[in-house]
Amino acid sequence: MTYYRGSPVFTLGKSNLSNVVKKKRILVIVTGGIAVYKTLDLIRLLLKHQFSLDCILTESVKNFVSLMTFESLLGKKVFSNLFTLENSEKINHIQLSQKADLVIVCPATANFISKMASGIADDLASTVLLATKSKVFVAPAMNTNMLTNIAVKDNLKILKKRGVEILTTSFGKLACGAVGKGKLLDVDRIFEHVKNHFLSSNLLEGKNIVVTSGPSVESLDPVRYISNFSSGKQGYEIAQAISNAGARTTLITGPTNIDPPSNVKVIKVKTGEDFLNFSLKNLPADVFISVAAISDWKILKYSNEKIKKKKNITLKLVRNVDVLKTISLSDLRPKLLVGFSAESQNLKKNSLKKIKEKNCDWILANSVSQQKVFNNDSNKVLFIDNNQVFEWPRLKKSEIAKRLVRKISEFFKIERKN
Repeated sequence: MTYYRGSPVFTLGKSNLSNVVKKKRILVIVTGGIAVYKTLDLIRLLLKHQFSLDCILTESVKNFVSLMTFESLLGKKVFSNLFTLENSEKINHIQLSQKADLVIVCPATANFISKMASGIADDLASTVLLATKSKVFVAPAMNTNMLTNIAVKDNLKILKKRGVEILTTSFGKLACGAVGKGKLLDVDRIFEHVKNHFLSSNLLEGKNIVVTSGPSVESLDPVRYISNFSSGKQGYEIAQAISNAGARTTLITGPTNIDPPSNVKVIKVKTGEDFLNFSLKNLPADVFISVAAISDWKILKYSNEKIKKKKNITLKLVRNVDVLKTISLSDLRPKLLVGFSAESQNLKKNSLKKIKEKNCDWILANSVSQQKVFNNDSNKVLFIDNNQVFEWPRLKKSEIAKRLVRKISEFFKIERKN
């Protein structure tokens, strides 16, 4: 057995990016907030990496930066008026929306986010967004109180459910003098999202992948149950990353308080038996990823009546179904089977034992001894493959998901060669 500190990560360098962007066109929609100045920096960065750009300005942008500034930077005409555009023989708003491989709204004001969520089309920018089938990134920028207003929060949730990627604001001093969230995400970070979108958008194209997530709930009586602290965040991030990479994705989830990922088939379940039954129903698949925290035990005999309070009570528990092991022994076993291991002690030893017992290909192991995993946005995992242990650094769960996507992509590339 070999122990490695730092897993090799599937990376794509500058030459790969150059090959990808040669024919990629981005439409940048600029709305009227003080952060429009930073959008100029984003445009410079995109042009530097040879993306082909078109730009739409809403009317209020002209209160901050002149149209001529954008045209000088782009070296071409920018668009702002719907009716002027409609009279053009060369292009109309439908063509403009269909030509784009990606649309970025930067900055996105509270007002424009509201228009997007409501489906309003009263200017060129909002009309193009209704007509496009391309991926849309929204980079909000506004006062902290506006960002946390329930109306804005609801509008962002609506857009996310529709498949729009929200580039979360950063914390800092705002133009109004207040300190808090609401700053436009750093331009370099926005560019990273753009780069990752084009580099990973077809990594798993054509694959059928099933992911389980969240806790199981095993009822004792009509009011009590056995469960755990799993929030479902990691599984949801994995399902979203896999979908973003082009795979047909099914998420089987226990009860959570998370918005479902976009462009993913979501099946809501409750018990371990539910997880197993729906997992089997969704086979065959190319990959099965078992992230769900399914209770190891369930009550031997469910009580139809509420169990009365007594001084002491004895509950007879039995082993619950083992979804991962059952799938691994199934005639419909996927080509790649991935499990998760949550341990409070002997993380590496117990996880290596689990990968053999469950007959799965990979295990992502994480320590839960100090409760730094459940309902957290980050995690630190060991990636175990064929008795090799790779220690990944502490990462956001979304980044762990993206790493896993790259590993899956590598797996199928190697399989094709063999």
